[in-house]
Amino acid sequence: MDPKTAQLLSQLKDIQVPDPVGWWPLSQTLIGLFVGLGGILIGLSWYYLNQCKNNRYRQEALSAFNKALTAANTPQEKLQIANKLLKQVAITNYGRRTVANLSGQAWVDFLHNTALYINQPDSLQECLESIYRPSTSLSEAETQQTLAYAMQWIKGHHK
Repeated sequence: MDPKTAQLLSQLKDIQVPDPVGWWPLSQTLIGLFVGLGGILIGLSWYYLNQCKNNRYRQEALSAFNKALTAANTPQEKLQIANKLLKQVAITNYGRRTVANLSGQAWVDFLHNTALYINQPDSLQECLESIYRPSTSLSEAETQQTLAYAMQWIKGHHK
C-alpha cells in the first residue's frame, strides 16, 4: 500500500450507528390503538356489570328456591314453592299483565315459549296442578324432573 493511501485510511472513522428510536413520543397509530383498547375494556366492563345487575333477581330466586326446598317436607310443598317462585320470576321479568292471569296449559305454554332450549318434562302440567289436588299421586321422578326444570328455567329463561 502506498503512503498516501495509508494516510487517507488513517483519517477514516468507524461507522457511527444512530441512536435507537425511542417509544416517546408515541405515534398517532399507537395513541389510537391505546384509546381503542381502553374503550373496548370499558365497554366490556360496563356490559358485564350491567348483566350482573340485570340477572341479580335470578340468583336471589335460586337461593330462595334452595332454602325453601330444604324446609319443605312433602312433594306438594316443594311443587308449590317451585310454582310460586316461577310466577315471581316471570312477573319480575315479563310484567304482571302478561303473567298473573296464566294458569293450566297457558302457564305451561308460557314457560315453554320463554325457554325453548330447556327440555320441558311431559308431566309438568300434572305436577303443577297436583298442588291443588292433593289426591293426585305423582312419582318421585316426576317431582324431581319438575323441580329441576323450575331451577333450569329460573337460570335460563329469555325475553
